[in-house]
Amino acid sequence: MTRARPAVAAIALVVVLMVLSACGVSVQDQAQPLPSGALPPVAATPTPSPTTKESTVYFVSGRGLQGVREAVSDRSAEGILAALAAGPPIEHQTDLRTLLLDPLTGEPMLKVASVGPTSQVVLARTDGFTLLPANDQVLLVGQVVTSMDEIGLTSVIVTDPSGVTIPLVLPDGRVLEGPATAEDYAAMVIS
Repeated sequence: MTRARPAVAAIALVVVLMVLSACGVSVQDQAQPLPSGALPPVAATPTPSPTTKESTVYFVSGRGLQGVREAVSDRSAEGILAALAAGPPIEHQTDLRTLLLDPLTGEPMLKVASVGPTSQVVLARTDGFTLLPANDQVLLVGQVVTSMDEIGLTSVIVTDPSGVTIPLVLPDGRVLEGPATAEDYAAMVIS
């Protein structure tokens, strides 16, 4: 039976070659170069817009936060949340993650409600935020606050859907009744 397999494979190869030649496909012994202009032109790598600047965006690494330098074209609260929602760059996706997106809906659990003249950001939380374990809530707020601080947005308040400010748990277990700053979460940042 083992002798029959090579014979069957040879017959199948001959049949395939006959079918190809009958369809007008010529079989060549050597590769032929493509004529010029046969391939579409290679698109040039886009140059970053003049407003694109590198910023450090913080992602969750274990029980801490690790900063990643990346180009952020929209240096606003919404732009930082979009960068966090997009997740870490490909080369860091195995060791870093974002907690911003609700795992059930894929929507951000914190959304920008307003930005005040003193660089204070008000974020509205969704119901998905309240379903996160307490440690993940601390990590999520920490990654948002520290990332926003990098672009000059110095403090963050989180509100419930009705607009009432909610207290935030800090990494050391204290409860913060006012605005959170990057300094409040500095202990979580991995050097």
